[in-house]
Amino acid sequence: MEGSIVSRIHLPHVNEMHVPAREIAPRMKRPLREQMDTQTPFHQLLITLSRKKWFLLAMVITGGVLAALAGLARPALYEATAQVIVDAPSRAAPAGGSVSTQDVLDSSIDDHITMLSSQGHLRSVVAALRKTDALNNTRKADAVTENSAAHPAGVEPPKLRSGTADLLAEIWPRSTPAEPDAAELKILRKGIRIGQELRSRVISVGFTDHDPARAALIANTFVQVYIGDLARKSQASDRLELESIVAGLPATQNSLAEATDRLERYRLSHGAIDQGAADNAAKEIVELTQQISLSKADLSASESRLQHIQDLRKGGASVAAVAETIGSPVLADLLARQANGTTDEDVTNAIDREIEQEIARVAAETNIYRSQIAVLQKRKDVLDAVVADTAGRLSGLRALEPQVGILTQRYNDLLTRQQDLMRRIASPSPGVRLLSAAWPPTNPTTLSPIFLIPPGMVVFGLIGGIFILVRQRFDSTLHGEAEAEAALKVPCLGLIPQAATTHARRLQQLVSGQQESRYSRAVTALLVAAAPRRARDCSNIILITSCSEDDGKTELAWSMALAATRLGGRVLFIDLDRTDRRLTGEFVKEFSARKPHNFFGDYINDRCALRDAIAGMSAIGIDFMALAPSEDLLPLLSSVDGSPFKDELHSVYRVVIINGPLGLEGPEARLLTGWGDVVLFAIRWAKTRRSIARGVLDLLAGDTPASVPVASVLTKVNLRKHAGYRFGDSADLLLEGA
Repeated sequence: MEGSIVSRIHLPHVNEMHVPAREIAPRMKRPLREQMDTQTPFHQLLITLSRKKWFLLAMVITGGVLAALAGLARPALYEATAQVIVDAPSRAAPAGGSVSTQDVLDSSIDDHITMLSSQGHLRSVVAALRKTDALNNTRKADAVTENSAAHPAGVEPPKLRSGTADLLAEIWPRSTPAEPDAAELKILRKGIRIGQELRSRVISVGFTDHDPARAALIANTFVQVYIGDLARKSQASDRLELESIVAGLPATQNSLAEATDRLERYRLSHGAIDQGAADNAAKEIVELTQQISLSKADLSASESRLQHIQDLRKGGASVAAVAETIGSPVLADLLARQANGTTDEDVTNAIDREIEQEIARVAAETNIYRSQIAVLQKRKDVLDAVVADTAGRLSGLRALEPQVGILTQRYNDLLTRQQDLMRRIASPSPGVRLLSAAWPPTNPTTLSPIFLIPPGMVVFGLIGGIFILVRQRFDSTLHGEAEAEAALKVPCLGLIPQAATTHARRLQQLVSGQQESRYSRAVTALLVAAAPRRARDCSNIILITSCSEDDGKTELAWSMALAATRLGGRVLFIDLDRTDRRLTGEFVKEFSARKPHNFFGDYINDRCALRDAIAGMSAIGIDFMALAPSEDLLPLLSSVDGSPFKDELHSVYRVVIINGPLGLEGPEARLLTGWGDVVLFAIRWAKTRRSIARGVLDLLAGDTPASVPVASVLTKVNLRKHAGYRFGDSADLLLEGA
């Protein structure tokens, strides 16, 4: 916006002059180079790490030293292990059951492990340790009392502390009133280890501590308290059961005596019972029942046949149909004779008599069946009465005998259980047994400090590598020519090495006196690349600006002015930067013969001639022009057209170096870009952020004519560090030349 406003200002006393388009340097006409991407990501990673190899080495050594110191400072830990064995199941699983003996054993082991690590058991262990500590303190106090009698008066015997007191006092801090055992429980849970040995019935209990004797004491106490608690619980349960059995024995004994008396009285009152006769009667009843069933079937068939014959005769059926129903051979023969034509009355009478006889025979047979059934039924009724009487007598006996047997069995079981409980109470069995007590270990479980050094070195090396990669990832500064061109979208003409000092005399000696030095060659190469190839009577105006004060802009401007003296012709240095006066003041003080009476503002406002605004530095072959301390550069540049002054400078000087103002200080740098044939933008290597450089460069390019090329320069480059990036640019050429 400011540039557009300035471009619309037309002063009446200034005649605009048309400036022909100037030829751009061939180097600056080339397309922007692309960053080198031929390297694989792994290769780039190696390059990044190799640049910081000394930092990585320091991190690795630091990690090893810290790991060794940590290993030496950490006390050695010892683990004492006690083993208990779980009793095998007393009975196997039922046949066809879904739970096997191994499953029952595994479940029992899981229960024991859970109870061993429970909060209640840990509290019991803490209480047992405190009791042990109190007992040891009492014993030692008695020993101290006995020893005090042998000491002279006024001499205090030495104080003693037990191992358990050290455990509670040193590794267990004082507990809070709200939870007295919180610290002890935390340390105990942290140091204890409980686990099953493979698939066996053995459970190992280990405790880790820096004192072997203390570790063995706690491991043994842990197991002993658990076994003791189980034994007491089992003994208490057996006592309760024994009391219940003892209380119920008299009642069971009385019930058995009463049942036995009832059985004996029943036997005396009902006499002896023949069980074999009763069984035979029952068998006979069964046989009679079968016979009665058969007789009833025959009776039913005979009655049906008789009724059918009578129905046929009543219905007027033919003799042949009746004879067929009767089925008599004699009757069949008589009917055959009648059918052959014999009409004798005797045959007809014979047929009638035969039919009557057959009917009478069937009726007699029916009566016989009835009589047989009646006899059999009477016999069965007698046997039923006998069996009923026998069953009645046996029912009472069979009801009393099982009752006596059940009461006898229960009484014997109670007596057996009573004896078993008394034996178990005398020697209680908790279900687990101590297999191996813990002994103070001799070998520590902690690794030797020498084994901690490699992991420490690896960990710190990884931390250092990650730090390097993260820092590289978030590094927004510029390091190489291709990187600068890709970020700023303008050519990068070169890299200027970092000079040892920036004093005027030293800088003049470095550029002019040591022409083979890296710094001198880099500045000369930059000057040749920035100035287009022209005839001897043509000149170049080079404007140098930057983002901030520490970008090395003034140092670069004076270096290029000193290098330009080698090209022949006059060289003019115009200082328009108010922020960095130190180096310019040293040059004026060291090499200027006189101070000018006029300044840059007087010259461009036509208040003096060019020669009156210039101070000659004959010792180094440079003319100097500066801005007056009280003048404001912004109104000067915004109200004056620089084309006539550019033409005059071109006609007098071979090279004009303008040390322009900073891009971040204000719009002066934008207004001054039209004064130069080339604009060089100085960027501090590995210091200036690319976002700031890009923003300032965009502001400069907004008012720069299309014919004025803009390029960037990386200043204060550390060549050795830059070589580690392996960009393959002009810095490598400087190193190779050296």
